[in-house]
Amino acid sequence: MRVHLKHITTFFCCCSLLLSKAQNNPHLLPQHDFIEYDSNYIHFYSDSANYASFFNKLDTLVFKGKGKVNIMQIGGSHIQADIWSDQMRKNFQQLSPDLNGGRGFLFPYTLAHTNNPHYYKVSYTGKWDGYRNSVMKHDITWGVSGITASTGDSLSSFKILFRGNNTPSYDFNRIKVFHDLDSTSFSIRFLGDSCVTTKTNKEIGYTEFFLNDYVDSLEFEIVQTDSNQTHFNLYGISLDNDDPGIIYNSIGVNGASTKSYLRCELFTQHLKAINPDLVIFCIGINDAYDSDFCEFCYEENYDTLVSWFRSVNPDVQFLFVTNNDSYYKRRYPNKRVFKARDVMINLSKKYNSGMWDMFNIMGGLGSIRTWQKYGLAKKDRVHLTKNGYIIMGDLMFSALMKEYEKHLQIQNVK
Repeated sequence: MRVHLKHITTFFCCCSLLLSKAQNNPHLLPQHDFIEYDSNYIHFYSDSANYASFFNKLDTLVFKGKGKVNIMQIGGSHIQADIWSDQMRKNFQQLSPDLNGGRGFLFPYTLAHTNNPHYYKVSYTGKWDGYRNSVMKHDITWGVSGITASTGDSLSSFKILFRGNNTPSYDFNRIKVFHDLDSTSFSIRFLGDSCVTTKTNKEIGYTEFFLNDYVDSLEFEIVQTDSNQTHFNLYGISLDNDDPGIIYNSIGVNGASTKSYLRCELFTQHLKAINPDLVIFCIGINDAYDSDFCEFCYEENYDTLVSWFRSVNPDVQFLFVTNNDSYYKRRYPNKRVFKARDVMINLSKKYNSGMWDMFNIMGGLGSIRTWQKYGLAKKDRVHLTKNGYIIMGDLMFSALMKEYEKHLQIQNVK
């Protein structure tokens, strides 16, 4: 594929602005001496390792306006809040601002009585219970989201509304609701005038609602239509449209470790509906917080997760992200970060993938104290603040765009 020079020039202008946010432009993002900007790149450990297939799909979208590119970032509480991942989402949207492929997979966390991303509001009626894969005493079926909201009320409802001036227009005309489709499950109905038809996919496990208009909010009611029906388990929602574009899916559960996601028996089944081209793995901060952390078990858990993704898409590519610097019980630098980092390097080598070294970019061991001093990390010395996660999103996007620039330069020579 030969990309025309004028298209590359246009792309680089857009790309340079985004990169400058994380590196060169103090008016867009303050420079911090403690951030190791020179370490902000994707590490590849073999000459053949790259993101060619992912970038080729991105080429087709950005330069020809065709196709959809699916990205998935998965982790624990860093991702559930969807600040870091939403900053990535917004940055990718700027690559093709007229190509909005939909919001993709999300979960209405408020239904499960846990923190919800700010930019979409969830309201509901009826009694709902929440179950997380990270809570060992919870025992229920989980899907790809790692979280389940369940109700036994024979008449209940929920509504999702996007809000905020900085929220991209996530309008959609198709909605997939992931739930049980057996005879014991309550039925689900779309509330509104736009719904034309519905279709169930029993292989994957969702009901899809096709609308005759693009909308930016949704409301459903859960109703008992048969005496055999006893409950309704919600595993997640995907907001889709028929337009080309980038879809950035974020999967996060507070407290989740690699072992937590291995409890999700419907993971690969639901994953077929997302079918990601690039997976950004950010699972590990909770693994390494355990004083009995076993790096071999950690790597084996990742081996299983990788096999799950490859069973759905053999060509999927991965970015392994090291843990951020953190403290154990707020007092002791968590040196298990080094063992977790070694595992990420091993995984990158094993699966011919990239590694992004968040730990070193932050400044290494003890650096989160400095991030806290500048209002970029919280007092628990594990989590970042909103501004800290936004910086992390800009840095990661910058590192990916450096690789994409290299790809475009090679393509233009061919």
